[in-house]
Amino acid sequence: MPAWYMEVRVGLLFLQSFLGVLVFGYSLPRRNSMVKTALYLLAGGVVCHLFGRLVYCLGDDVISILRRICSTIMVYLVLILVVWLVFRISIWSCLFVTSSGYMAQDIAGNIKTIAKLFDGVNQLAQHPVGILLVDFICYGGVFGLLFLLFYPYTKHREENFNHKLKAIFSVVVLVLCICMARITFDNPVRNQLSIFAESLYGVICGILLLLVQFGIMDKARFRRREHDILNILHLQQEHFEKSKTDLSFIHQKYHDLKALLRQLEPILSEKERVQLERSVAKHLPMLKTGNPILDLLLTETQSLCNLHQIEFTYLLNGQDFDFLQELELYTLLNNALTNALQAAQKLPKDAPKFIHLTAHRSGGLLSIHLENSFDGILSFSEGLPRTAKDPRYHGFGMKSMRSIAEKYNGSLTAHWDENRFHLDLLLFTPH
Repeated sequence: MPAWYMEVRVGLLFLQSFLGVLVFGYSLPRRNSMVKTALYLLAGGVVCHLFGRLVYCLGDDVISILRRICSTIMVYLVLILVVWLVFRISIWSCLFVTSSGYMAQDIAGNIKTIAKLFDGVNQLAQHPVGILLVDFICYGGVFGLLFLLFYPYTKHREENFNHKLKAIFSVVVLVLCICMARITFDNPVRNQLSIFAESLYGVICGILLLLVQFGIMDKARFRRREHDILNILHLQQEHFEKSKTDLSFIHQKYHDLKALLRQLEPILSEKERVQLERSVAKHLPMLKTGNPILDLLLTETQSLCNLHQIEFTYLLNGQDFDFLQELELYTLLNNALTNALQAAQKLPKDAPKFIHLTAHRSGGLLSIHLENSFDGILSFSEGLPRTAKDPRYHGFGMKSMRSIAEKYNGSLTAHWDENRFHLDLLLFTPH
């Protein structure tokens, strides 16, 4: 390598490692402006360069190798500090993404070592400017491939990186790799075949370690999502029980008011009686369909539709739903009716607002159709409408509905046309 390159190799290692960090942390929120970020990078590079000038040496003895290990670990520590100063993230996220970035740099460095085994590349690398072209191709190519490979994991920002176990695992493994790499790489008796084998081994190990790291991350993300979904189901169960209690109370008070009105009839004038009857009529009684869960849902929906001036019609027989478990039926229709209500409420005041629910059971097949007024444009993902809500829970309601339909060997389909959204559910009754 050119003499100037050897002089700045430790500082350059820091900058290459930071570029590796960006492969995985490009979407992380920054603490400061681009100017401050550049100053932190410059300061980190200078510190690493000066430390390298003091400590780094090319001797073959144990002390020289240990000094090279120290200089490399120093680069890693400075990198952690700079990443912490640049990005607004937790310490665990910082350790994880820094380790991943350093590992990416190490993979690219091994690819460069393999490439230099070819005479043409090696001659180019000896040129004062040619070495920069070799670096650009090797590091740029590797970083680009790693970006594409791990994009599904890194696009979700810090929530995927903030995990103590992942961070500790990454740091420990990386320090071990630094030590082992320096011992083997600085062995002066290696021939070209040994260099090729060890560099290729380093590339494979680096890729596998990244896959293991992000595999742990993937498992943690699924575990966290499972926990969130269980919380949602628990809240849904609580809402279900509370709705039953509240509507039962309202139903009882409605009948109490009617009974009181009958007792007061002899002492009321006709005008007063009519006025009181109208007042009591505003408090709807529990609708009766033959299924208590359906009664609960329809009564609640009717009350909300009256409040928001939405036309609500339904044509169904509650007994057709008797094969569904209580929570399944509540989840199925509560999600559908809630989505319909939210869509109708968003319409302008003068626009027609409606929700039409029909269900029919023929033999062993129950078909449910829901239409509601709608204004806008929907995009679909995996056959379900996309939502602008929290992406962690994106489409959870519709997915839970489809899951229930599929449990009964059925299906869920949805589509929209001009000012109208359609939802169809098919469920087969168990034998």
